[in-house]
Amino acid sequence: MEEIKETDRKKALFRMICIVMVALLFVPLLYSGIYLSAFWDPYSRFDKVPVAFVNQDQPVVRDGKTYHLGQDIQDSIEDNKSIGWHFVSYDEAKRGIRGATYYALIVIPADFSKKIAEAKKGKLERPSIIYEGNKGKNYVFAQVSQRAAENIKEKITGTIQKEAVKALTKGLYDVKDSLKDASDGAHDLQTGTKKLAAGSSRLSAGIHDAANGSQKLQDGLEKAAAGQTKLSTGLNTLVDGLEQFKGGITQSASDISVLSEGAKTVSNRLQQLTTAIDQANLSQGLTASADSISQLKEALSQASSLLEKTNDPASIARAREIVAQLITTMNDQDLEKRLTTSASAADDLISILKRLKRGAEKVAEGTKALESAAQGVDQLLDGAKKLQSGSHDLQKGLNTAANKTAELTTGLTKLETGAKQLNAGIDSANQGAGKLQDGLKAGYEKMNDHLTFTVEGISNYVKNPLAIKDKTINKVKYYGEGLAPYFISLSLWLGAMLINLVLSLTKLTDVVKTKFLKTYFRTFISGSILVMIQAVILSLVLVFGMGIDTVNQPLFFLGNMFISVVFFTIMYGLTYAIGLIGTPIVFILFILQLASSGGTFPIETAPKFFRVLSPFFPMTYTVEGLRMITSGITASRLMTITTILAVFLLIFLIGGYILNRVFNGRRTISENPL
Repeated sequence: MEEIKETDRKKALFRMICIVMVALLFVPLLYSGIYLSAFWDPYSRFDKVPVAFVNQDQPVVRDGKTYHLGQDIQDSIEDNKSIGWHFVSYDEAKRGIRGATYYALIVIPADFSKKIAEAKKGKLERPSIIYEGNKGKNYVFAQVSQRAAENIKEKITGTIQKEAVKALTKGLYDVKDSLKDASDGAHDLQTGTKKLAAGSSRLSAGIHDAANGSQKLQDGLEKAAAGQTKLSTGLNTLVDGLEQFKGGITQSASDISVLSEGAKTVSNRLQQLTTAIDQANLSQGLTASADSISQLKEALSQASSLLEKTNDPASIARAREIVAQLITTMNDQDLEKRLTTSASAADDLISILKRLKRGAEKVAEGTKALESAAQGVDQLLDGAKKLQSGSHDLQKGLNTAANKTAELTTGLTKLETGAKQLNAGIDSANQGAGKLQDGLKAGYEKMNDHLTFTVEGISNYVKNPLAIKDKTINKVKYYGEGLAPYFISLSLWLGAMLINLVLSLTKLTDVVKTKFLKTYFRTFISGSILVMIQAVILSLVLVFGMGIDTVNQPLFFLGNMFISVVFFTIMYGLTYAIGLIGTPIVFILFILQLASSGGTFPIETAPKFFRVLSPFFPMTYTVEGLRMITSGITASRLMTITTILAVFLLIFLIGGYILNRVFNGRRTISENPL
């Protein structure tokens, strides 16, 4: 009876073990499938995650342009379905972030547009976007939402950069045009300085001539001043003489009247005398007497001639004596000539009397004029005195002019020196203007050569200066695909660990009577078949159920089967060598490999302890190998990984057996044949 109960108990236990074994076949699927299906593509469902957006920005107008960047941001993200945006008030957003409504909030402050608008005028106040994430609610999404805030910042930064570069580039083009204008202006300046230099030279020469002329003027003024001194002395004498003349005229006023009357009388008497002489024909009478004497002289000559012909000597002698004496007297006295001369003198006398008459008339007229002059002497004297006074003033003015002209000469000399210096400076300015023109022209040409872009083109370029050409190798489409190698390895390890545990318990309880499970390698074969079934079930669901994208599907199946066998070999060999105590060691290895396999983050980011352990754990290589199979194969590296896993398999398969034999001795060997 007891034997029957024991047999029934073992049958029930066997059925239970079979059920457990079947269930264990789905453990890897449950572990990997549930997790990967839940997070296969979480980013596509972020639109269900609520994030509060608060726009407090107030539009502003600057230079005729309206800035409303807060509203622009809101409009742009309203169409962005990558996150579940909720446009709410600030108070509601704060309540939601502190409660369970929102995972994060983003606030655009009221002065956001104002600060950006005023930045163009040099008031550089950095605008801010307020981000507040509830990392305690979900750290991963907090990172995502923070990245969303960064994207908004980058977008606004790009817009600001575009506008700033647009303004800067426009300014550069204005500078280029200004350089061209300045170059032209410098050319005109140089032309002007050349003319100015020529004019300055003429000015310098003119100033030199003016200085010489001023010196001559000074000499002349000094001479004029000396002459004016003499003139002043003469005027003083003139005034004194006029005073005396005035006195003399005043005293002789009655005599002048008498003189005038006498002159008139003389004129009248001379008129009468001239008339009487004319009436007496004195000139004609004297002329006639002269003629008569001439005739008498001729007659006496004839008589003398006749007496020479007379015979009375005494009478004749006497007569001739008288006649000769008379002729001699006449000849000695030259009466004829005198009478002729007297006749001529009479004519001259008449002429002289006439002139004397006219002179007497003029004397009379002169005395009348002298009487009038006596009246004008006062006026002449007054004028002479004014002339005397003006002469004194002129004397002072000439002296002053002479002195000032000396100062003028000194100033003109200095001005001449300054003009020469100015001329030299203008020459230097002309040379500098030429260099300035050359420099401005060169600067314009350089800017013209380098400013080969448009304002809009360079602003768009600076807004987005870099273009990332995505040439990613071994692409992974979904988030779950990226984590699949890690979770496949974990689930296959966990499945192999449970299969090994059940097989160990089965052998320990002696539930199964078959000798197949009694041997080491047969048990290994049985366990390997079971874990490969686990790998196949998991691979089928991942490929055809979840649509994991692999480079080579058959290799994906074979790889998972091989990995499951490697994991089972490690566990089976360890358990076979040291017994059931190997199970917790296997679990500890599982825990250590969670951090050392580089399944989530690169192993380089792990602490040094795990980085040291990583090369000695098989999961490091299974994760890397599965990543190649799912995203891209590097044949040489995959072969290396396969070789390393095969080494793990052989070491634990053979090592477990050898250790077991060493610990249990030859008796165990005889009891547990291969």
